[in-house]
Amino acid sequence: MSLEYNLWFYLLKINRRIKREIMNLNITPKEIFNKNLDELVYMGIDIITAEYIVKNKDLKPVEEIIKQMNKKNFKFVFMTDEVYPYLLKSIEDAPIGLFYIGNIMLPKQLLAIVGSRRATNYGKTVAYKISLELSKYNIGIVSGMARGIDTEAHNGAIDSNGFTIAVLGSGFNNIYPKENIKLMNKIIDNGCVFTEYLPDVKPFSFNFPERNRIISGLSNAVLVVEAGISSGSMITVNYALEQGRDVFAVPGDIYKEQSKGCNKLIKEGAKLVDTTDDILEEFGIRNNAKKYNIELDEYEKNIINYINEGNLTFEQIKLKCKYETSFLLSKLTILECKGIIKRVYGGNYVIIKS
Repeated sequence: MSLEYNLWFYLLKINRRIKREIMNLNITPKEIFNKNLDELVYMGIDIITAEYIVKNKDLKPVEEIIKQMNKKNFKFVFMTDEVYPYLLKSIEDAPIGLFYIGNIMLPKQLLAIVGSRRATNYGKTVAYKISLELSKYNIGIVSGMARGIDTEAHNGAIDSNGFTIAVLGSGFNNIYPKENIKLMNKIIDNGCVFTEYLPDVKPFSFNFPERNRIISGLSNAVLVVEAGISSGSMITVNYALEQGRDVFAVPGDIYKEQSKGCNKLIKEGAKLVDTTDDILEEFGIRNNAKKYNIELDEYEKNIINYINEGNLTFEQIKLKCKYETSFLLSKLTILECKGIIKRVYGGNYVIIKS
């Protein structure tokens, strides 16, 4: 059974670089397991590593993990498997294997959306809306399922019935943050959740910078919505640049700490993004926005036109439309029921269907 031996090789406490060098010898983990010390050295494996392999041929830990996999309904993909994400495989420090739940058949085009856990209402709205609009073009959204920007990026894709991928910094027995367990269940309905960590691994702080190389490695490009100068998002950007990925950034308030990283990236050459068209252009997609044949009265059309000018709160819409409060509330409710607008963070209304 290849899964058993693949997991055994994965569990070996050997540097990932050395493991990749061993895999480049075109030998399977099962064949490695069955070779003696002399055979391993003859293949070109250094003596220290070979001795370690020979002394660690216990499959009991593997059996325990397989029991957990069956109980929790998660799977394992090894880097030589056909379904291993092809973009990720190309990076220098690709994980030897990944545990996952959901659909591993990923879209061809993937965008990572990252940003601050302490996101502003502006940042959350931007992340949500960009994700929602890009998902309509079959662009998968990759993020880390953290609070703030990550959560809204996932939500936008989910609300658009799009594909979204979460990469965790812990094992499946320690989902972090706990309040996002419901979000994870929504993601796996039409997407995928990955982690390179064993099921019982806790969300240690040092896991997340390491995890970030997978977020960028899975993606064609990385969009930073809000980020401080020394944030985890900037670590993801560094990985993206090393991996040859494009980097985009959303400009922000010059007085906000959460905007300093993005504004710095733009100064240094990252593509400024203020509409989804900026990203679609880089992905070689024309914006042929779908038009939905939904009957609207004159008042509803006016409200939509105002919201299209920029995301607005109820009070701002009322000021522009000059409608009575109860009448405006009823119209906004009707438009939400029709799936045309949605009220998001900060009380802003956004267009979610053209």
